[in-house]
Amino acid sequence: MNSFFWISYAILWILVVPLVILNLVLFRQLGIMVMGTARGVNQSGIPVGNKMPRATTTTLQGAEWSTGELIGTPSLMLFGSPTCKECAEILPDFQRIAMMNNVKPILLLFASADLALDYVRKIAYDDEVLIVSSEFANHLDVQVTPYAYAVDANGTIRHKGLVNSREQLEAYAKASRVS
Repeated sequence: MNSFFWISYAILWILVVPLVILNLVLFRQLGIMVMGTARGVNQSGIPVGNKMPRATTTTLQGAEWSTGELIGTPSLMLFGSPTCKECAEILPDFQRIAMMNNVKPILLLFASADLALDYVRKIAYDDEVLIVSSEFANHLDVQVTPYAYAVDANGTIRHKGLVNSREQLEAYAKASRVS
């Protein structure tokens, strides 16, 4: 009886540890999907109220682009990926919402130039597209997609975090107009 107890005790612990990990993952997903937020992810990124740091990357056409170009125009920066399902769902509304709110839409893709070009053609996106390198993403502290920064005309971040819906895009666009 004693050995049976210890064997069953060990088996139970072997089952409990993965279940606890699975529950933590599910609670995070529930927070993202139902409440539209994931505190751990939204705490990453440049803090709201700070100026957007200087960083450079390239446009889809290969020209150099700097975050300094954000000064003077309220902007909505959306980080996405051609393989991101959520990105594909909100991209059709991205340009339209930015235009309706008089902010500049900037799409930043985690992809090679060729893959990004194919993706942009496929979705018929015709505004500015930037290629995100790992160095650029690290400098702006972006680790997931779809992630957005609402930047006002002074280059100050007014809102940041995951964007999973049209309503969130609208809130970000409105936040970028506040100075």
